[in-house]
Amino acid sequence: MAVYSTEAARRRVLAKLGLDRLVSADYLDIDAGHRAHAALQRSPATFVIDGMTIDAPAGVYHPTPESSSLMFIRNILALGPREIPRMLEIGTGCGAIALFVAHRWKQHVVATDISEKTLATARANAERNGLTPRLLRSDLFAAVEERDFNLIVFNTPLIDKQPEDDLERDSLCDPGGRVLRGYLDGLEAVLAPDGLALFGICCNTAYQQLDDVALDFKTIGLELVGDGFWRAVVGAQRRPLKPRA
Repeated sequence: MAVYSTEAARRRVLAKLGLDRLVSADYLDIDAGHRAHAALQRSPATFVIDGMTIDAPAGVYHPTPESSSLMFIRNILALGPREIPRMLEIGTGCGAIALFVAHRWKQHVVATDISEKTLATARANAERNGLTPRLLRSDLFAAVEERDFNLIVFNTPLIDKQPEDDLERDSLCDPGGRVLRGYLDGLEAVLAPDGLALFGICCNTAYQQLDDVALDFKTIGLELVGDGFWRAVVGAQRRPLKPRA
């Protein structure tokens, strides 16, 4: 019986994404940077994104200039879509990404979060900017009844470690990649046949979870931050049905 190797799985995933010659599959000691990033989330702040005013209370993930929220926005823009008819965001937080898409493309946007408090923040930001996305309380796709989304986005919690507080549990940490795997396993039911689903990984994500998922993956954007730390936006698409013989 073959023994599953996490290290080998991580290397296979990087090769599949075309990143194996650019980055290492090793976990890094990022404790100092992680704590500094978490500290920013513990004070309320206001941001301007695409002309919108976005408030982020303490404990709700902030779209700071260094954040993965803005990394997703940059890469959605870089994809150059003329339209995004139906967009779904999982784990919307303060709503920055979903509201950016609603503001820029003015089409159908659904956004979810597991926290009613966080949804209230997204709702207030939507009203402040004259936008009307559909906001749902949902654990991943549990309450999502619509189907065939052209774009699905989840700014996934990146760090494979046990959370030490509610902030880390809600938005920063995903021990073992369980949340990431739940997202990947749920995509086929809601993603349009030619749709694109985005999520994030970094050097300290349990991205080995991608190794045996029946989706096609590709790297959308890569950022080399320094001292070996890297993060990427990854795209997933449904595999085309094989024609019957």
